[in-house]
Amino acid sequence: MEVSRKPLAKIEGRRRMRQSGLTIAWRGTPTLDDWVAYIVNGTKSKKLILANDASERKVKNLISRLQTMSKTEVEKLAKG
Repeated sequence: MEVSRKPLAKIEGRRRMRQSGLTIAWRGTPTLDDWVAYIVNGTKSKKLILANDASERKVKNLISRLQTMSKTEVEKLAKG
C-alpha cells in the first residue's frame, strides 16, 4: 500500500532595498536547493534573476548584501 505524501511548503517573500529602491522577491522550499531571487521592478521588461537553484542561506545572504548596493550595482549583478 502506497503512502500519500503531503506536498512540500513553498515560501515566498519580497523586500524593498533601501539604497537602490528596487524590490527583490524570492521563493523556494525550506529543505531544498531550489530557491530563486529576482528583481520585480527592474528597468527592463523581463525579470532580472539574481540567484537561481540556490540554497536558502545563499539567497538570504544575497538579499542582506543588496541592502547597501546602488541600483546599477544590483542590475550588474543580475543575470538577464
